[in-house]
Amino acid sequence: MRLLALNPNTSAEVTGAFVAEAMRIAPPGVTIEGVNGGFGARIVTTEAENLIAGHAALELAAVHALGCDGVILAISFDTALRALSELLPVPVTGLTEAALAAAGEAPVGVVIFGASSRPLYRRLLEGYGHAPVAWEVIEFATRAEYLNAEARDDAVLAAVDRLAKAGAGAAVILGAAVVGMAARLAPRASIPVSDGAAAVALSVARVTGGAPLPSRPVPIAETIGLSPALTRLIAGDLPA
Repeated sequence: MRLLALNPNTSAEVTGAFVAEAMRIAPPGVTIEGVNGGFGARIVTTEAENLIAGHAALELAAVHALGCDGVILAISFDTALRALSELLPVPVTGLTEAALAAAGEAPVGVVIFGASSRPLYRRLLEGYGHAPVAWEVIEFATRAEYLNAEARDDAVLAAVDRLAKAGAGAAVILGAAVVGMAARLAPRASIPVSDGAAAVALSVARVTGGAPLPSRPVPIAETIGLSPALTRLIAGDLPA
């Protein structure tokens, strides 16, 4: 089985970290290829950056997704998930979608990194029908600190404890760069924790289980000014 990890921001470090963790936990026989955007934000935190990332996601899918058995959106805002699910002939899975599913029916508390991204996450979770019982926002002064696993672990464990005291029965840790943290912290966490690593198992299950795909909309007019590959994808001009 061949999965594509599609990260529409431009941070190769985040893409590489996700693919390394995804391959570590993937079942035998599953390969995962990572690609990241060629334009836009290094780390998406605002609505404008996320909108640009949506375009980048479509461009990446148009070039790289055909021939894959499934796509994992390696960005925690699940950017362009619905659009890609409509356009591609394979299952598309989001990191946050999967992390929430892994949390089950327990009241959920959320850990995020940086207050600027909270409005994006709030709207995303509302779209999935989730209203977290509490939020924990962890701030780092630099991007290097955000990518430092040891510094994040201590901060997140303390945040999970506070979520438990606020009434959460499970904690969801959001962020593509922190995928794998939940498994690492689970033995020390006061409540169950999940993160975007759950997307690997969910993607594999959708592929092997033959999950039904959304119906494909039919455009009523041509598009102009897009790359040839994206123009073909939107038009439904896909190889047999």
